[in-house]
Amino acid sequence: MYKYSEKDRQFLVERVDQFEKQLNRYLSGDLDEDKFRSLRLRNGLYMELHAHMLRVAIPYGILSSNQLRALADVADKYDRGFGHFTTRQNIQFNWIQLPEIANLLRDLTDVGLHAIQTSGKATRNITADPLSGLTEGEIEDARPYCELIRRWFNLHPEFSWLPGKFKIAINGAKLDETALRIHDLGLRLIKNKKKELGFKVYVGGGLGAAAMIAAETASFIPSEDILSYLESVMRIYNLRGRRDHQKKLRIKFLVRELGASEFSRLVNEDWHQTKDDQELKLNLKELQSLKEDFALPIQSINLNGFQDDIDFNYSIWKKNNVRNHKVSGYSIVNISLTKLGAAPGDTTSEQMRILANLADQFSSGEIRTTKRQTIVFPFVRKDKVFNLWESLEKYDLASPHQGTMAQIVACPGRDYCSLAKAVSIPIATRVQERFNDMKKLLDIGDLKINISGCENSCAHHHIADIGLLGMQKNGEEYYQITLAGETLHETNIGKKLGPSISGEGIVDSIETIVNVYIDNRKINENFTDVFKRIGIEAFKEKVYG
Repeated sequence: MYKYSEKDRQFLVERVDQFEKQLNRYLSGDLDEDKFRSLRLRNGLYMELHAHMLRVAIPYGILSSNQLRALADVADKYDRGFGHFTTRQNIQFNWIQLPEIANLLRDLTDVGLHAIQTSGKATRNITADPLSGLTEGEIEDARPYCELIRRWFNLHPEFSWLPGKFKIAINGAKLDETALRIHDLGLRLIKNKKKELGFKVYVGGGLGAAAMIAAETASFIPSEDILSYLESVMRIYNLRGRRDHQKKLRIKFLVRELGASEFSRLVNEDWHQTKDDQELKLNLKELQSLKEDFALPIQSINLNGFQDDIDFNYSIWKKNNVRNHKVSGYSIVNISLTKLGAAPGDTTSEQMRILANLADQFSSGEIRTTKRQTIVFPFVRKDKVFNLWESLEKYDLASPHQGTMAQIVACPGRDYCSLAKAVSIPIATRVQERFNDMKKLLDIGDLKINISGCENSCAHHHIADIGLLGMQKNGEEYYQITLAGETLHETNIGKKLGPSISGEGIVDSIETIVNVYIDNRKINENFTDVFKRIGIEAFKEKVYG
């Protein structure tokens, strides 16, 4: 995995020193709230309902075991002993005291972590498939390209003050684990008919109050030209984005208002003026060096004669949590952080240290985070998977819920967030309590439920099989239901089922929806397959009578 150089670390130290000076000016009253707000946001610091929240970047979702231990130390030293893994592969700390933030950031720099541009109107942390480099049929590992593009756009002087936040995702695998087309900019690695490597480009996706699927703006951009093309995309956005309208800041509104073809024309017109600039060509030497940094730390091994354990509980966990690896003799292990009554994605400092130690023992010291708020061990020998499970069982980390509807994605909701209109965690808990029979969960299969406490859609409810959006009606909490959102094979925004349902009745409605699915499914059909075949009215009729 890529590690920051001494030059990188020195830059992070200087950045913290700069921010500390502004922080001290603010604390002494020499810098007003409005001016400080933009500075703290650009350093990942939010003001939440109870305290300040810090979002730490986990570039393309990869952590070393030492970095995870450092995050555990941060949780103990500066928070309340836990952190929260997000749907964009980062981690958040929710109880930060403002005077301590500079020391916290210094502790992060010691292990090559930071919070730069995890908020604010700038390019955010680039996300990638958590299985990058691990699966068969991948065009190419996306992570070296993520790193090159991160270096180019982070702190780019022309794009330091964009009209709105700008999220980028890159994927080279067959399945879209990154949800490319709900991002401001999505890049899919492809090969053309000549077997040349390049990117298909999607621009203008995003969820929130106006969910949109990104339009394809280029069917093939040669890999060496991708930086110049992305510069042109962002330049058009920077010049023409709607700074005059608070609710239309994102690039998706510009693409919608101009139309995808006109937006593409403007980008191409700009791009053809810069594409031959050698300074904007992808540095192939640097790319090759990065590919070596990201080379897998394992080689094929022959395990002929190995027989796995047949323990019943282990078999259930393995079915839901273990995937095939492209390297013979290895498996990919997904670790669910689901805990009844706790926020999905929450992890205690003790759990972080346990996972770090287990990663050293079983996964070459590497951990990956996912948009479903789980942890991946990417390099587990097949003959060690049972031993890993035993260790996870010992520490109450062997939840078998991955791949079942109990693996709910939820934002912190009204319990923590000042923007939320309804709770998320208690609803997730009630659903888990209703569906607490493992045999039934296995029968239902991989049905995804995502719960957002407001229209900002931090839990990505639009792209779940069953999505819940919290809202307020006459001071009471209600939930709007969407069905059949998806991104894995194709991208579709979930369809609104009908009028919102009270918090009291929402779990009954979810159970009704699940029963309609079970009663109508055919062999090998998932929830989206059934929805497309029978239509939304079959669900409406049962839910609303």
